[in-house]
Amino acid sequence: MCSWTGARAAALPPVTNLTVKAWTTSSITLRWEAPSGLDQQNYTYWVRWTGQSDKTETRNTTDTIFTAEGLDPGSSYEFSVWVEKDGANSSEETLNATTAPNPVRNLGVETQTTSSITLRWEVPEGPDPQGYTYWVQCTGDGGTSETRSTTNTSVSVEGLEPGTLYEFSVWAEANGVPGSNQTLNSSTVPNAVTSLRVEDWTNSSLTLSWTAPQGPPHPPYTYSVSWVEEGTPASGTRHTLDTRVVLELEAGSLYTFTVWAERNGASSDNRTLTGATAPSEVTGLQNETQTSTSVTLQWEAPADPHSQLYVFWVQWVSGGHPQGEQGPQGRQANQTGKTNETRFEVEALEPGTLYNFSVWAERNNVASSTRSLRASTAPDPVTITSCSSASGGYKVVVTWSCPPGGYEAFELEVGRQRVSQPPSSCGKGVSMSGLGPAKSYPAVVTTLWDGMRAQSASVTCHTESAGVIAGAIIGVLLLLILVGLLVFFLKRRHEKKIEKRQVPRDLVFSFPGDILAEDFADHVRKNEKDSCCGFAEEYQQLALEDHSQSQMVASAPENSAKNRYRNVLPYDWSRVPLTPLRGEPGSEYINASFIPGLWSPQEFIAAQGPLPQTVGDFWRLVWEQQSHTLVMLTNCVESGRVKCAHYWPLDAQPCTHGHLQVTLVAEEAMENWTVRDMKLRHMQEQKALSVRQFHFVTWPDHGVPHSPDPLLAFWKKLRQWLDQSMGGGPPIVHCSAGVGRTGTLIALDVLLRQLECEGLVGPFSYVRKMRESRPLMVQTEAQYVFLHQCILRFLQQSSPAPAKKGAIYENLSYENAAATEA
Repeated sequence: MCSWTGARAAALPPVTNLTVKAWTTSSITLRWEAPSGLDQQNYTYWVRWTGQSDKTETRNTTDTIFTAEGLDPGSSYEFSVWVEKDGANSSEETLNATTAPNPVRNLGVETQTTSSITLRWEVPEGPDPQGYTYWVQCTGDGGTSETRSTTNTSVSVEGLEPGTLYEFSVWAEANGVPGSNQTLNSSTVPNAVTSLRVEDWTNSSLTLSWTAPQGPPHPPYTYSVSWVEEGTPASGTRHTLDTRVVLELEAGSLYTFTVWAERNGASSDNRTLTGATAPSEVTGLQNETQTSTSVTLQWEAPADPHSQLYVFWVQWVSGGHPQGEQGPQGRQANQTGKTNETRFEVEALEPGTLYNFSVWAERNNVASSTRSLRASTAPDPVTITSCSSASGGYKVVVTWSCPPGGYEAFELEVGRQRVSQPPSSCGKGVSMSGLGPAKSYPAVVTTLWDGMRAQSASVTCHTESAGVIAGAIIGVLLLLILVGLLVFFLKRRHEKKIEKRQVPRDLVFSFPGDILAEDFADHVRKNEKDSCCGFAEEYQQLALEDHSQSQMVASAPENSAKNRYRNVLPYDWSRVPLTPLRGEPGSEYINASFIPGLWSPQEFIAAQGPLPQTVGDFWRLVWEQQSHTLVMLTNCVESGRVKCAHYWPLDAQPCTHGHLQVTLVAEEAMENWTVRDMKLRHMQEQKALSVRQFHFVTWPDHGVPHSPDPLLAFWKKLRQWLDQSMGGGPPIVHCSAGVGRTGTLIALDVLLRQLECEGLVGPFSYVRKMRESRPLMVQTEAQYVFLHQCILRFLQQSSPAPAKKGAIYENLSYENAAATEA
């Protein structure tokens, strides 16, 4: 047997630095370095790989880079590489590598809150996704990123800012090999709005306001407001960028409002509020009937959709009568009653008395504007207390008692004879002559008041018989006496006429009472002649009238520092007292007075501008009187002089005065005035009061506005607010001293409402009436003239006729040496 043994091929060195150069979901690229120290030509490199399915593939290449394709995504493979030359093989170099996973599928947002977003996705396509790691990257508005991993197919990213847009990237990783990412943008939910409230309302609109959501500063939110009317499917939605919206709605209706904020497609939680519009005014208010103790009013309900559910309120206050007690003891407070009908009988009234009636509708605790009417009760009949014969049977003397209430005159009727008697005749004997002796006559007395009559019970008067005997004897003498008396009286009458003509003009000067609206322009023109001589006479008469009343409390030593000016002190009877503080003498005093208005003896409070040491007292006044309205007619500093302390907060930071905390809620500045809403809270009682301040800023020191128009526009806004915000205490009006500008505005409000209710206006009478309650009201002649010009301008604006050329409402130049700050 023959054998042959050939030479064995020498072993080759292995490849070096075997690494993964790249990968995809279906391929892996390897690279290596050829064996060192050998001729690298004619080398063949063999690559073998085995997957998770144990399937093995082998390929060769002459390059040191090789891409294995057709692989499964996210799968691990074992690669072996060796070199072959001339039938000799090196040892194998081995490497494990994994393909990239496919992207996650259906990435979406599962939930959103104000501080978190939960993402969910499906596993990538491919074999056996078990063991994947998922990475989530979150990038905020500022570009900062945060990455976290999970083995679940959902993740909640927390600690985010509310109402903020984020970019999320999610990818799968297998054995440290990441797949491509999937990206989406999503926003956290904004915080809900706060302080949702009804800011204002009318019979056709309602104003909602709220505070923007808390959180980091962002571009403006979009706010959505939806509403549903009670009992109906009617609804609406409004979108706005403002934190305030005015909605046009039905009168007297209750609505449920829902407000939410939106940003980046994410909506906040809802905030809900119930609010109601005011009913419309009643119409056709009239005095149906009246008796001596009652007045029956009738009106028509407004044509509103829910008017059948309205409650109607009737308010009345006595306007007095000539025989009534004048002064503070005779003043009466407002009284009210309510009904579901359009007819109401006001009972237990005083006979012969003028009353001011107001009627308004109410529903859901929201009141309409008022309709007003003045009407008198009928007078009471008198009681005839005696009827005695006199003059031998030719006359009787009738006496009657004064009836309760008011009366203008009396009529005495005996037999067929009738004579009128003045109000002072009651309680005194009144003679009726020309009767026959020895006869009986029926006698009645009729009380007259405001066009109404009340007749007494009839009594029988008997004359004496002695007159028949005496009549024949003295008949001739009587004739002679009558002739002599006739001559005497004719001569006396002639002398009185001469005497009357000699009375000086200044002793018969008549100051005006109420003036008809159509006569007012002539009245102003007449008084403006000769450098306003007529107005000067009227104002001088006001200044000469003596209103010396007690001012002991204001003059007390412990209160002197609380008065801004020594010549402006409130009267004791009309001052507004505060609740005394224990251990603080004088703590019940503040320089403020009740001022009568059109309907009430305490319709306004006139106050001086607070001093630094009386700011706390001023807010106590607001709280104790529960006044919702402040009217400020001065600036804090004018012409370099401090006129009033800055008593409200400068910003949203609250100010505290004792147990009271004041917070500025909102501020709206116009050209001539600023309106501020404030919240006054009693820290001990845990109660709050909403207060609105109307601040007129263009009334110059020591002067009057350049035109009535800005002040009239200011007054209309103020009066609209007062008519809508029924209830609460009287408005508090102040300037610096609390008499000049304050008195002018209060007088303007009362007189313009008198015009609207009665068609009459009485500036002189009302200024005199105010001065009975607080000294120096309407402090200068210029203010007195300006008051007339404002009324005239109001009449011109209300008239459809065009204004005459050279309208006299333009201010003149006034000089008044007695003028001080007002």
